[in-house]
Amino acid sequence: MEQEERRRDPRYNTLNFVYFSFQDPANGDGEYMGKTLDASLRGLLLEVHLPLPIGQRLNLSVGAGEDIFEFSGEVVHCMDHDGGMFCTGIEFDPMTVEKKEKLEQYLTAFAKEKEG
Repeated sequence: MEQEERRRDPRYNTLNFVYFSFQDPANGDGEYMGKTLDASLRGLLLEVHLPLPIGQRLNLSVGAGEDIFEFSGEVVHCMDHDGGMFCTGIEFDPMTVEKKEKLEQYLTAFAKEKEG
């Protein structure tokens, strides 16, 4: 039985380095690196070396070409991945129209570059 697609925006396979940080009163603060596996206007799939709990709030800096995008968001799922890594779904917090347009331009250009 096929799973119904729930995504409202197209996802683009990406490979961008991500610096992320969080504050966790129970376990302390953290600063880590990861990489994107895919991205959309609503969020991204992040590959990291530690499991992140659902609901964890993150601040993210995503390297995209010569730009760095700053986002905040929330972990919506986390599952085991290859070689002790974890795939973590992040849903972005609402962003300004300007930031959303800039992200859309980047994702569109990235998709066109991969096609050609």
